[in-house]
Amino acid sequence: MTPDEFHSALRARSEEIVSRLARSGWRFWDRTVPRNPELRKNLERMHTAIADARWLEREGNLDAEDRTVLGELLEREPPNSSDALGELLEEVDQALIAVGDESFLCSLLELEYARDEQEGGGDITTWRTLYKRKPIAASVEYANGETVAASALEEARRKLSVLYRTRQSLYALARARSGTKAMRLVWLAPVMAGLAVALIIVIDLAADDASWRSGLLVAVAGALGATLSGALKLRDQLPRIASMRTFWYAFALQVPIGAVAGLFLWIVLESGLVEIAGQQGADWAVEAAVAFAAGFSEPFVLKTVERITGGGD
Repeated sequence: MTPDEFHSALRARSEEIVSRLARSGWRFWDRTVPRNPELRKNLERMHTAIADARWLEREGNLDAEDRTVLGELLEREPPNSSDALGELLEEVDQALIAVGDESFLCSLLELEYARDEQEGGGDITTWRTLYKRKPIAASVEYANGETVAASALEEARRKLSVLYRTRQSLYALARARSGTKAMRLVWLAPVMAGLAVALIIVIDLAADDASWRSGLLVAVAGALGATLSGALKLRDQLPRIASMRTFWYAFALQVPIGAVAGLFLWIVLESGLVEIAGQQGADWAVEAAVAFAAGFSEPFVLKTVERITGGGD
């Protein structure tokens, strides 16, 4: 592939990606609009990779074989799946690291140092996961305006390549595990919801002083508390994308868990085992309030269990 063919092909792909990102999201019938935030992020990464490849070519860092390899990767039609595009980007990253010059590699190093400061020590694979010392020689020499030694540049290339490959592999493993767990959670949700309905019916049939209306009240109050808890966590916390992937699966189970917690506290109140607000046996408002608290707060339910079993104060 000649330099002109390389730039022409990548320029066309870059313009196509920008056009795709610029499409309005209100056109719900248009399947080409990238609405998935992770897919949009990967498309932006692809656009940046194209710009990096063209810059390396202009700087004279690519030979004919390099242009062919990068051209074949970057000319591909970006898939609509964020996972598939992520795998393609892993190949692109490795190809760019293999041909990158000191400016490109040292820029990546600084990005990794910054990411390590923000996210290091957690579940994500960062610089400190694999390496202890930073900055390495290439970063120091480049920051001081010195010519980066060939050995230092090779060290940077090697460590970045290993870091990117390790991160991608561990992320794929975590994604598979969370996806497997999520599918089980989806099956548990209807089972738990069905058992909660069955419990309400059985209590209504077995007890003269308890009705299905009261059971439905506390179940809905508990489910509402659990929904509010999930909404606040989503609003106030900034989880990783891997956690966001499984949020709806976990949330589908959280709602019936809240209903069950509300029913449990209702039974406890009716039994008189625990006294709340100075009362034994509660009216509908207290029942609903306690059920809401049970759905909202798992520690509240556990503390009540401790009191019943004698484990609490």
